[in-house]
Parts: sequence; structure tokens; C-alpha cells
Amino acid sequence: MMPDCSETSSYGCEESIVRRSTSLDMQTLPEPPPLRSVKEMPGRMGLPFLGETLEIFNTEERYYWRQFEQYGPIFKTHILGQNFAFLVGPEANRLVLQDQADHVSTTLGWKFVQQLFKDGLLFLEGEEHRRIRRLMYPAFHRRALVDYFTTMQRVVEGFIADWGNREQVPFKADFRELTLIIASRLFLGAQTNQQVVQTSQWFEELWAARLAILRLDVPFTLYGRSQIARRNLAEFLRPIIAERKRQSNPAESAEGIDVLGLLLTATDEDGNHLSDQEVINQAIFFLFAGHETTASVLSWLLYELGSHPQWQATLRSELMAVAGSEPLQISHLNQLPQMGNVLKEIERLYPPVYGIPRGVVKDIEYAGYHIPAGWYINLSPMLTHYLPELFPNPTQFAPERFAPPREEDKRHPFALVGFGNGPHACLGMEFAQLEIKVVLATLLRRYTWQVSPDRAAIAPVRQPSRLQNNLQGVFTGV
Repeated sequence: MMPDCSETSSYGCEESIVRRSTSLDMQTLPEPPPLRSVKEMPGRMGLPFLGETLEIFNTEERYYWRQFEQYGPIFKTHILGQNFAFLVGPEANRLVLQDQADHVSTTLGWKFVQQLFKDGLLFLEGEEHRRIRRLMYPAFHRRALVDYFTTMQRVVEGFIADWGNREQVPFKADFRELTLIIASRLFLGAQTNQQVVQTSQWFEELWAARLAILRLDVPFTLYGRSQIARRNLAEFLRPIIAERKRQSNPAESAEGIDVLGLLLTATDEDGNHLSDQEVINQAIFFLFAGHETTASVLSWLLYELGSHPQWQATLRSELMAVAGSEPLQISHLNQLPQMGNVLKEIERLYPPVYGIPRGVVKDIEYAGYHIPAGWYINLSPMLTHYLPELFPNPTQFAPERFAPPREEDKRHPFALVGFGNGPHACLGMEFAQLEIKVVLATLLRRYTWQVSPDRAAIAPVRQPSRLQNNLQGVFTGV
């Protein structure tokens, strides 16, 4: 689900990891004017200043569903003193993510998280965003993925080796640990188990502050402890970067070429490269972007395949037909169309980012409504992905909807937006998909699995961010 992974998704995308999209630092936009519209935007503004903040924080995705069912695809609210317009549908996605992307700010939209992950790709705008993205592109190009495959596979095989002996495997907890190990090795250059454990601990301390209200950088606050952790991560990276630069091939660690090394060697057509501080900023940001959403996607992927054993068997047969008993190769993963369709269906059903916030910096007109500078817009991939005019029988798990001749994702270029679109489209999409495919293929070769709770008891899933903590599996050797 990567993290530019500027948006999305859903897998490891920049915006796919942040769930409290309403927890924004509202001090950087101008005082919002009242809404002027050709017609009055539906919705309610709630309590003075607080608006509907408490309801959104308490119910998260369910808030979106209730408002959508009451008001339709456009509605307004008030959150922590600021006005929001919620827009649902592919045309809204196109408008905000592409056509009028210069009218909105991702930095303002994600200001609350930007304080933790300073100058990460998601939080850059304009020419600076384009410059950093160009320099980072080689680290996420298809050619580079071949180098990452061996590290991913080695980590995954060791991690799942005992799953058949465990009574229950809690999906979210184990996949968070697994993806954080992979991210520490590939983004931070951590090699020893002790280094991975230490960097993972610092990251958890940094990530915990996403819910901090008091943003004071002093040791006794949650936010202060997170900033100590961030500085520790930066200091961990500095000697690694210095040592890499002394090598004949800085791109390569003791275990092979990694993302950190390719960031160090990236050069654009004018000979520019990333500074050490820029490498540190992006490496820490992608540690954040590259594991949380991927863990979420893997949790729901394993759950749906456990709930639909016929699809589990289909994917196992497809893999066997391509790879047989040979050692798994990256070339095998590129020949599995049904696996690709299953991943699209998980992206559709469970986009890890259920809201994409933007600060409005230039007035926007949409569907007869005027949304002025000073407001915020919140797009909803989740609600868009459940529109029956785009995806018939939207609550059904049906990967065949993406196969010819149906190909429902091609009905509109902005219908499936788990990886975002436009200038901030997900730079790390193929990295995330490779990691997920390595995990799934390794599990299919070794185990069959059953899951709990029963799908009928929780479907349709309206609040995946909370339910995913309950998903578990029991694994049996093939």
C-alpha cells in the first residue's frame, strides 16, 4: 500500500499511511471566508470551533459513510476551526489531483504529519518536489527492483518459517514487524539484527507522535520523544552515508544494492545530486511510507484469501504453472495476472488512506459550488471505490472485475486511486507491489491458511482501520 509514493494507497504510498487526516495544523492557511456557491453545499458545521471533530476522531471511516449516505458525493463540515469540503467520485479526483493540482497544497493538507517527517517527498511542492522526485526516481525504477528482490525474499522466508507451528498469527502486528525489517534494511542500510531492532524502536517512537496534541520539542512530551527518535535515526544514518561514499560503489551495501545507496548516487541531467541531509530526510520518510500501508494491505489480502479459499487455490495453481518447483525469481512475479487482479481488488476494497486532504490556496469551482482559498478539500478513495456505477456489486470480493473483458478500473482513469494520480502519483508503487507479491508467493508455496473472524460477521467492512487489528490466521503446510 509508498509509500513519492505521493499518494496512496494504497500500498506504501505517501498518503496511504496517515489515518488521522483531520488532525491538521490549521495556522498556516488564511482565515477561511464563508462558502459562496451557486447552490448551498449540503452538510453541517457542528459545534463552534470543534465542528464535527470529535465525531470524526471517534468513528473515522464510518463518518464518511454516514455523511455520504445522508448528503451524497459533496458535503461540508467544520473541523478544529476550519471549513472542509468532502468530494467523492472520479471527476473530483481528477480535478484536485491533476487538473487543478496547483490550486491546492499537499503540504498544508498533511501539515500535522509533516512536523514529524520534515521535508519528505509528500510535503514538498512545485519545483522542489519535481527536483527531488526526479533524483529519487532511479531508486524506485523497475531495474532497481531486481536488486531489492533478493533482500526481500531472504527476510520474508526467515520471518514466516515458523508460522505453521503457531496457534494464531495476528496479521497486522506480524506484517508491521516484517515490513519494518525490510524497510530498515533497504531504506536505512541497517544490516545486523541489532541495528534493525534499534532503528525499528526509534521509528515506533517517532510514529507514536502522530496523535500528539501538544507539539513541544521537550523530552517529557510525546512529541519531544518523537523528535529525539528522529534525531537518533539521522545520527544512525550519517556514518553509514560517510562510509558508503568512501566505497568504490556507494550504491551497494554488504547485502547488495539498496534504496539508500541509489539515493546517494542519484544525479540529474545537470549533475545535481541529493545532499546528505536530503538523503536522510527521504530515507526516514520512506521508512514511514514504506511499511505501515504495506502491512495493512497484506493483512486484508491474507484475510480475503483465507475467506475465499477458491481464490487462494487459484493463485497457488497460477504460481505453480509459472514457477513450478524452481526457486522463486522476480521474473515469475511478472507473469501472474490473476495475482495482479487480486491486488487491485484489495486496493479497491481497503484503500489504507480513506481521506486525501488538501489545503485550498486558489479558489476552486466544482459541480456548481465555490470552494474558496482558506478552505480544505478532502477526497475519499474509499467512497469512490464503492460507487456501483464504477464497480458493480462493490461490497463483493471479485478480482475478476479487473480481468478482460470487464476491466472496470479502465472505465475512468481516476476511478481506482489507491496509488494516487497526477503530480503526486505514487513513486513507490512498483516497490510496494513487489514486496507484497514476494510475501504472498512465499506463503502460497509453503502454507494454506484459514482466518478469523468470519467474513460474514464483519462484511461489509465500513471501518477497516480498526477491524484489521482483529484479523488472524492459522497456517498449515502445503
